[in-house]
Amino acid sequence: MPITPFIARDAMLVRLLRLRDRDHLAQPLLLVGPEGSGKEGTALEFARLLNCRGPQACRDEAPCESCAKAASFQHPDIRLIAPAPAAVTDAEARTLLEQKIAEPFARSPESATAQVNIGDPESPGPLSIRSLIRFTRVRAFQGPWKVAIVVDAHRLGGPAANAFLKTLEEPPPATVIMLTSTGTEGMLPTILSRCQKLRFEPWPEVELAARLAGRDDVGPEAAAWAARLAQGNARLAWELLQPESRALADWAGLLFGWIAAGARGQAAIAADELHRGAYSHAVEAPPARRGAAGEQGAAERRARAIRVCELLNLHYSDALACREAGDRWQPRFPAAAVAVRRIAAARPTGALLADMARIDAAAGAIDRNLNIGLVMAVLFEGLRDHG
Repeated sequence: MPITPFIARDAMLVRLLRLRDRDHLAQPLLLVGPEGSGKEGTALEFARLLNCRGPQACRDEAPCESCAKAASFQHPDIRLIAPAPAAVTDAEARTLLEQKIAEPFARSPESATAQVNIGDPESPGPLSIRSLIRFTRVRAFQGPWKVAIVVDAHRLGGPAANAFLKTLEEPPPATVIMLTSTGTEGMLPTILSRCQKLRFEPWPEVELAARLAGRDDVGPEAAAWAARLAQGNARLAWELLQPESRALADWAGLLFGWIAAGARGQAAIAADELHRGAYSHAVEAPPARRGAAGEQGAAERRARAIRVCELLNLHYSDALACREAGDRWQPRFPAAAVAVRRIAAARPTGALLADMARIDAAAGAIDRNLNIGLVMAVLFEGLRDHG
């Protein structure tokens, strides 16, 4: 049967193929766009196509050997690295790649806080910059191109970024280097100057819903709901369809209501629960996540807190839509409709936008390893006071 390609943005893939056809791949590529906009899947699918021995046959018949290896992250000429703990082992790296095979929209909790590390000079590890540099220095073994992909390049640590500069300035022949990033802030100007940039926009709602439908028995109605709610973020849309994220959405709805009602105590308890990694006392959670058994490691706690920020921001976005649409408004979260109407009536558009900026800033602070409980407590107090 035909190869199942990586989930790519078709229009961006066409642009990349045009660069190949025009012999414009000597300069590294920087794929920039919002979280969940399809950058990683597009980079992987482009890498697959660059080395495919028969693109038409792979669409219509069985995959060629090159494509089969690319789809399982076993191609000798394609290498992907991403933020990961400094001491990650080969087995742990393989587990991360197998998770990507099983669910392309998912990401590991470690990606919320880890960096792309430089790696030890003698034994750099599988997901380090030094291992990627060594990879680019060896001639292609099976395909015509060596392809090196750095996911979330805005998380390149200082030593790693500096070590990578020479390779970016003079990539070896027949080598394509692709970096993905949610933005260029904090990236070295010397890296940015060496790359040609391709800008990604959020997924169109209809296209994202179509990509979600049918995956793990996701029906059209649920896919459409998640795509509408996620506003073009495929990762968030997929997470919204998972049992734990549905419970987190309920928790964010309660938080939104507590903030609207000025319930300082409930919001303070939620900040403490997020800090400890315990599940909310106020929602029906998956059994394995309730109470002490649901306490988590630091990376997973941060990933959960960031997800709650994303979901809380969607409630404020709903309030903004309610304010703008008036009687034509259709609630995204029916259970929170009363609180949404209350906030929409009380807060002007500019104030709601400022609230959303506060939530984004809190998520960024947690992403930078600030204290979860303190950040969330300050956020909830600020939203309550301003509301």
